[in-house]
Amino acid sequence: MKRLFFIFALVCMQVVSVFAQGPTSRVNSEKVRMYRQPVLGGEVVRVLGSEDEIIVMRKQNNEWSLVQIDGEAGYVLNAYLKAKKAKKATAAKTPEAPGKSAKL
Repeated sequence: MKRLFFIFALVCMQVVSVFAQGPTSRVNSEKVRMYRQPVLGGEVVRVLGSEDEIIVMRKQNNEWSLVQIDGEAGYVLNAYLKAKKAKKATAAKTPEAPGKSAKL
């Protein structure tokens, strides 16, 4: 019974962690380095390309963000992250009534 409860708890934690992740994003350049620590010249975990889909976990500071890709976490300079486009609000079009000068 304890084993079943333990397995259930692990599954619940996995589900919660998936829904707690941030939005997916991409980098705006090729060969963007993802570092183990938020320090230039540190250990490079991975090199990202513009087609790689990453998850932005949190913004560390004005320069760095913690990101995740394929289960690996690391830091990327904010300058290389694509900005999210805001959705434009569209006004509902109303049908125009013909003007008084229209002749049929």
